[in-house]
Amino acid sequence: MNIKLKMQKISIYLLITVLSITVFMTGCSGNRLFIPPLPVPDDRNPVDKPAYRSAPNDFTDGFNQQFVLQGEQFTDLSRHIRNAKSAPKEAYNVDAFGEAPNSSWFTNRNAHKRLSIEEIIIGPGTGGGPDTSSVWTIIQAKAEGVTPGFTIIDSRGDKYVIKFDPIGYAGLNSGAEVIGSKLFYAAGYNVPENYITHFDPNILTLGAEVRFLDEMGRNRYMHEADLMEMLTRVDYLPSGLIRATASKYVPGKPLGPFRYRGMRKDDPNDFIPHQHRRELRGLRVMAAWLNHIDSKAANTMDTFIGNDGKGYVRHYLIDFGTILGSGGRGPQPTYRGYENELDPHAILLRTITLGLYTPKWERLPSEVKYPCIGRYYSDFYHPQKFKIIFPNPAYDNLTSQDGFWGAKLVMSFTDEQLRAVVAEAQYPDLEAAEYLLKTLIERRDKTGRYWFNRVNPLDDFRLIERPDDGSLWLRFTDLAVAAGLETEKSASYRYSIRVNGVKIESRHEVESSNHIPVKVLAVNQPAEFNNAQMEVMIEVKRDHQKKYGKWVKVYLEKTDQGLDIIGVTRQG
Repeated sequence: MNIKLKMQKISIYLLITVLSITVFMTGCSGNRLFIPPLPVPDDRNPVDKPAYRSAPNDFTDGFNQQFVLQGEQFTDLSRHIRNAKSAPKEAYNVDAFGEAPNSSWFTNRNAHKRLSIEEIIIGPGTGGGPDTSSVWTIIQAKAEGVTPGFTIIDSRGDKYVIKFDPIGYAGLNSGAEVIGSKLFYAAGYNVPENYITHFDPNILTLGAEVRFLDEMGRNRYMHEADLMEMLTRVDYLPSGLIRATASKYVPGKPLGPFRYRGMRKDDPNDFIPHQHRRELRGLRVMAAWLNHIDSKAANTMDTFIGNDGKGYVRHYLIDFGTILGSGGRGPQPTYRGYENELDPHAILLRTITLGLYTPKWERLPSEVKYPCIGRYYSDFYHPQKFKIIFPNPAYDNLTSQDGFWGAKLVMSFTDEQLRAVVAEAQYPDLEAAEYLLKTLIERRDKTGRYWFNRVNPLDDFRLIERPDDGSLWLRFTDLAVAAGLETEKSASYRYSIRVNGVKIESRHEVESSNHIPVKVLAVNQPAEFNNAQMEVMIEVKRDHQKKYGKWVKVYLEKTDQGLDIIGVTRQG
């Protein structure tokens, strides 16, 4: 690593240290004033192109995540102390409002400003998929495994990876790929363009010197006979066409996958450990909702956008063929989403109970009712207890604050948006599509209820001036009420106010359902009130709760121009 790169890394480490200390200080309760965290530096500054690195071996990666990483966490005394004190490490890359700013990893979309139905249907798309009216030239292929696949260039010069559903399960993988790309994109992540395509196999032509792995695992040149054999292992529609997923190559120069832990040493812009990024921790909530059981490094991709010295690395989530109830060889096994592949906790329970322990998931139907959906249920779904095939370092660091942030992504999707996305999957069974929509909605609402009960769900704070007397009021949205999880009549709110750390109003009931008067630092106060800070602490109680729950604190500052909201913290 050259001296310039080392110095860049050192300066960034110092900044992150300050950021993490600030996040800790602003998240603590007490009488101290709120100090807004420093803005997270832009990670899209021009850098040299990093070297390509390949995906880790699945076996090695799985072993490290399931045993090595879990062992490290188990022996980490400071981690246990922080958790016992309810003070876990919070994400490093959050702003004063607990949000993840736009970056090379994430762009605030549906939860920030709801997308139209047209926008959510388009998703990451820039076109309508590959041109099926002309020749597809195969430039790469794989024959090993149950279902084959290949990479083509269409008549427009666009590259697509063509993936097939397992025989007898039309729509299973392809539907999951399309739904995953549109929902993860709308949530804010970088994803490839995935399309359902129906093509005539006669448009396929073999490129020159195409190498592939055959069923024996040999890397050799592909022949026409190999292509014909591959096409015998896919389903045909009655029309003679083949249904497939066309996944367009993502923009930029491929750099290999990113890891969910650590940083990329040859990228100066990669200055926050991945396990401490809010968008990767909060991704666990999205993954639980959509049963994304294969969230691993191999299903990610880094690309270099721009030219050497004038570009930056962008981080993608790819390969959604195993979300919902779908698996590579057919429907997922019933236990997926409920247990890890080699789950020490489940093994221990079965051992000490001599096999008498029966997990709840064993009560789920063993038969697959909808082959195009697979095993995707809302029964026994628990947002916090969701498990992927092998543990994920970022997911393991999820805090209540990360979970609340992720739940806001999930709850931002309306029934109408979900219906539109499911329709884009073009499932061959309309009843199955309705079942999937119903299950998505049920799991979404379970996700919201869980996290909005753990963290105060008041959000979207803004100042308004009352037209009758010109007084200033703080207005908020109760996300649980807005989502229909709770009723407005069932909620009670109370607030207290401090100015420069001194309590001036204590636990007043909110007279208006979502308005709090903030007269103390109003614009007409004397100049000495400039730069004074007001803290408004709000608590909420539902009819089904015996007492008020956790607080949210909103911080306001008096300036020459008036009052500004400068930050929000939540009790977690």
